[in-house]
Amino acid sequence: MNAKKKILSVGLAASLAAVAIVGSSLAYFTDTDAKDNVFTIGNVSIVLTEPEWDTTGAGEALDMYPGEAVAKDPTVTNDGKNPAFVRVKVEFPEGINMTYETGENYTPNNCDPDWKYNDADGYFYYTKVLEAGASTSSVFDRVRLGTDATNNTEGAESTIKVTAEAVQAQGAKPSFTAVQNMTVEEIAAWFGTCMA
Repeated sequence: MNAKKKILSVGLAASLAAVAIVGSSLAYFTDTDAKDNVFTIGNVSIVLTEPEWDTTGAGEALDMYPGEAVAKDPTVTNDGKNPAFVRVKVEFPEGINMTYETGENYTPNNCDPDWKYNDADGYFYYTKVLEAGASTSSVFDRVRLGTDATNNTEGAESTIKVTAEAVQAQGAKPSFTAVQNMTVEEIAAWFGTCMA
């Protein structure tokens, strides 16, 4: 029995030695490495300006008379790092009939051709992708007080509220070429997706 125990002990020792040798040699032939990949998220940032309003329109808007037009030119600049879609909402004061116009020849409710009005949500959509550092054309050039203004509105202060919003353009479609050809309805839907 002693001989069997001795053989078993020697066999066990040899097995352990073999495992140790194989294990240590495998350690010499394996390697691991790790990389940290840094991702940054781009940003969308816009600035809404009205250069003509700031220069002359604000002064002209004092004591307006029926039918008078004053400079008001909402323009959006993309000061972020990513291309963006832009939309603008214009809210006229309640009870005062005002219209917006562009160009020298007055046409009621006319705006720059790069902007399209969406009846479904009441926004003007810039139909081009606004690249980083670029500015839109103005949505319109002037606003006109309706000819039906009466003494009931005389002396009343009114505010035209203009609000601009932007969302990233990338990701709206599988390719950037497809993004650049989106319709106003598709752009509006993309705003809905991004702002939900």
